[in-house]
Amino acid sequence: MTVRKPLKLLIFFVALLIVVGPPTRLAQADLSIEEEKKIGRQFMKAALSQLRLIQDPEVVDYVNRVGQDIVKHLEFHHFPYHFYVVDSGALNAFAAPAGYVFMNRGLIEIMDDEGELAAILAHEIAHVQSRHIAQRMARARTLNLAALGGMLAGIFLGGEAGAAAIAGSQAGATSAMLNYSRQDEEEADRKGLRYLEAANYSGKDFVKIMRKMGQDSWKAGGHMPAYLTTHPGVSERVVYLSTTVGTRSPSAKVRTGDSEGFMLMQVKLYGAYESPREAKPKFREWFEKPETRAMAYYGTGLMRRRQRLMDEAVTAFKNAIALRPDLAPILVQLGETYFEMGELDKAQQVLISALTLEPDQPAALYALGRCQLEQGQAAEASKQLEKAIRINNRLPKINYYLGLAYGKNNQLVDAHYHFGIYYKRQRSLRNAQFHFEEALRLTDDPKEKEILNRELAEIKGALRAAKQRSSRAL
Repeated sequence: MTVRKPLKLLIFFVALLIVVGPPTRLAQADLSIEEEKKIGRQFMKAALSQLRLIQDPEVVDYVNRVGQDIVKHLEFHHFPYHFYVVDSGALNAFAAPAGYVFMNRGLIEIMDDEGELAAILAHEIAHVQSRHIAQRMARARTLNLAALGGMLAGIFLGGEAGAAAIAGSQAGATSAMLNYSRQDEEEADRKGLRYLEAANYSGKDFVKIMRKMGQDSWKAGGHMPAYLTTHPGVSERVVYLSTTVGTRSPSAKVRTGDSEGFMLMQVKLYGAYESPREAKPKFREWFEKPETRAMAYYGTGLMRRRQRLMDEAVTAFKNAIALRPDLAPILVQLGETYFEMGELDKAQQVLISALTLEPDQPAALYALGRCQLEQGQAAEASKQLEKAIRINNRLPKINYYLGLAYGKNNQLVDAHYHFGIYYKRQRSLRNAQFHFEEALRLTDDPKEKEILNRELAEIKGALRAAKQRSSRAL
């Protein structure tokens, strides 16, 4: 069977990035900055089609904020950084070419605070800053596609199946490659610790999360040998990190982090994405403590809604709100639950309450706009959705709903433009082309024409490339 090229790219880059050891001399990367950027873009096209990425703004925005704050404290960086959360329970994080950083949901779930999240992000940023990725490209030329494919399966399967996939594909790897990988990790730890502390987080957070990764290695693969995991030599790294941190004078500037924001994000992962079997013990733990009981109710509500037990979800959210009426995200989830139940008046009332607490809450604006659109209030819906997209233009399907609202308001150029953006992001290129061409046909505005022609050129280029790939595969 012929493997599609986007999948080949994903297999190649992720596997060589995490498993294969690089040369030790960092100054002699085989790829230029521009070449790595190009490869990074190709990688992301493949990744977006192959990985289950979490799109929830409450999760993605939080992780991105922490990551960008670390980047802000770097002395320099060659690439813009982008941070993603993968819907996988395996304990893993990895950096792709040119500043694309991925973290699995399962790794965030074992963390206790923002500092631990920042530590892992700093470690992955250090891989990019050291240009380890560019060097691994050349090193991996000795491996065949079957080996790389097996390693990729192991990386994302996790557990015993993942261990078997990796072991079967990489049994012949040389010890030199493994040793280089350990050296690579150590350098990323040293630089990552420096980046972490520059952003005013405690180095102790790095030690804590590394220790947890060692203790919870069963989630990443049971008895899988350390050198077959994506973060090799964890126990040794904990020792030298503990020693390094222990010899430093405590800083008076260490931040405490956004503990409540972190927990709201973590509850969302457990309630909306984790399996009920894994989530329930965590909720029981939170129920036992008065200070986290509201979060337990919140997570339970998310889980029940996902199970389509809507009345139970409403009850859980109301219990959470009774304990913490000041938390807008919980009100938003109750409003969205009412919306899904068809109780639009209740939904609108709750969402307006959420916006009273946080007027710029994008999820509340987005949900209220959809609710108003369903009630035939297209003009009001447009206002809410426009404000939401100005704050966060990656809200799921927001361009689609803006297209609907503009269409009902007879703003057809804007409607077709937003439908075009929506279908482009869905990789439905023919539909995107149709809507961009309709918008171009309807507008007389030179600036709008320039934007639409640029979008059409990109779409047509992607269609030509897809046709060429298809022809070569035959």
